[in-house]
Amino acid sequence: MCVIVHKPREARIPPDLLRAALALNNDGWGLMGFDAAGALIIERHAASEHASIAAALDQHAEDDVVLHLRQRTRGNNERDNAHPFKVAEHLYLMHNGTLPIHCRVAGRSDTWHFVHDVLRPLHARHATLFDDPAFIMLLEMSLKPDNKIVLLDERARSVAVINRAHGVEFEGLWLSNTRWIDRSILPLSDTPQPQQRSYAADRLHFG
Repeated sequence: MCVIVHKPREARIPPDLLRAALALNNDGWGLMGFDAAGALIIERHAASEHASIAAALDQHAEDDVVLHLRQRTRGNNERDNAHPFKVAEHLYLMHNGTLPIHCRVAGRSDTWHFVHDVLRPLHARHATLFDDPAFIMLLEMSLKPDNKIVLLDERARSVAVINRAHGVEFEGLWLSNTRWIDRSILPLSDTPQPQQRSYAADRLHFG
């Protein structure tokens, strides 16, 4: 699965939210967005260290950024599977969910295959396709509600959320889901999905 957090310029990611999301999604992280001058921000990391992520968010506190915290379902946790993925020179993608796609390359995730085997060939043949609202609508219709995609277009300086209605608005942020935000750290009210939680080793008992 994973968690994506879109932070507009005027919003802040609360420390408890970062800790609660990272507790269940620590298989890599990434950041994409634009700084105050409109310059592109792209980061991808295999190691999910709280201090590094918090420092990056502090550095970009005044910027419009999207944070991806990965929970590995398919593929290893190397940097090649960290988000965002580059679709084209100006186009980047983050994904939350599980896609029913054949994973032909061992160790690569479903999102990696979606980008390399579907989106890049489409863009190579139809360079303006992702500028067409009808195609974006078709892409949204083809995804199940559990799948959310965030597209960043460097040329248009825009961030578009596909299946936004199936995510959560929270204190000026958009969250791709609440299921993988640890309720033992940050319990949320009126969540569309029940929150999971982590347990310390000394609290686990097997009969």
